[in-house]
Amino acid sequence: MDLSFFPEQILWGISVGRLIVAGVLLILGVLAPILVRRFLGRILRRLGRSRDTDIVHDVERLLIKPFSFLVNIMLWNAVIGILNLPQEPFNINQWVSTAGIIFLVVVLVYCAFHVVDVFARIAERGAEKTETRLDDQLIKPVTNTVKLMLLLVLIATVMGQFGYSVTGLIAGLSIGGLAVAFAAKDTLANVFGSILIFSERPFQIGDVVSINGVEGTVEEVGIRSTQIRRFDQTLSTFPNQTFTTTEIINFSKREARRIRFEVTVTQKATASQLEEFITSIRNSLEQRTDIYSDQTLVRLTKFDTTGLSVLVQTFTAPDFLEFMRIREEIILSVRRLAEEQGVPLIPTQGIHLSGNQSATDSSPSQ
Repeated sequence: MDLSFFPEQILWGISVGRLIVAGVLLILGVLAPILVRRFLGRILRRLGRSRDTDIVHDVERLLIKPFSFLVNIMLWNAVIGILNLPQEPFNINQWVSTAGIIFLVVVLVYCAFHVVDVFARIAERGAEKTETRLDDQLIKPVTNTVKLMLLLVLIATVMGQFGYSVTGLIAGLSIGGLAVAFAAKDTLANVFGSILIFSERPFQIGDVVSINGVEGTVEEVGIRSTQIRRFDQTLSTFPNQTFTTTEIINFSKREARRIRFEVTVTQKATASQLEEFITSIRNSLEQRTDIYSDQTLVRLTKFDTTGLSVLVQTFTAPDFLEFMRIREEIILSVRRLAEEQGVPLIPTQGIHLSGNQSATDSSPSQ
């Protein structure tokens, strides 16, 4: 920098002019937080975000301090260049300049990380407005990946400034990455499985699913594995590569739950009794407002030496607790109708669930 217009007076081995300019730069460093706050505020106004209190708060909390530090480091590097420190007997100027560059790179990484954090906070608020919770879990690994890429790029840039071959570094990383890929193919398969989950969303946190015969609630979805809490409260962990080849049954995505059971009566029941019994069951179901009456079915389905079976089938809302309450009420109402009309039920079997599903029909997945 040409400072010849200052008097050539020397103080501490440095011209007064250079000391004055260095002092001005250091004063600007003290004012850096104010300057940075105004600069960022102007950017927010141009982007139309100055009234978004969340973004303004994130910018003030995450960016003002690191950017002020960056301004100070840049000013310090300028001061080092202006002072032109002695080079003999030791090259102090070179050592201090190198240290200044290293600090500048470190602070650049620090600032870049905080910028990523601001965008991550914006993404988190957007994810909170969506129905799925997978977005929330996707933000953290994506944020960490971006930070890692920034770190590698900046390291390569610094090495290039110090005379190292960036091309060789990238080639070495590529070959090493290829070797790691062969050695960790299962890990990569799990990563691709997690990409499938996050992109196609076959399930989300809190869904009731069945995978490879395991039924339970999705508790956590990670990059490598997914955890499912079974109904007996044990925890099952599945590698994410499982979901690329396995059928996933998501019970939470169904639009209704089916209520289905059979009532078996003895051969002593007359045809008129059966007709009246079936008609009364239909009328009872039609009066309910908590089932899908247009999908209700009440029919005589079996007639053999063991007795006669009346199938009762309808659909209700998917909520499990509501489903259990409605099914109980319907079964009790059918039982009362049989008692009131004197319909003889088979004593040894009574009302039973079809398909021998009495043990599993009460689980939330049914």
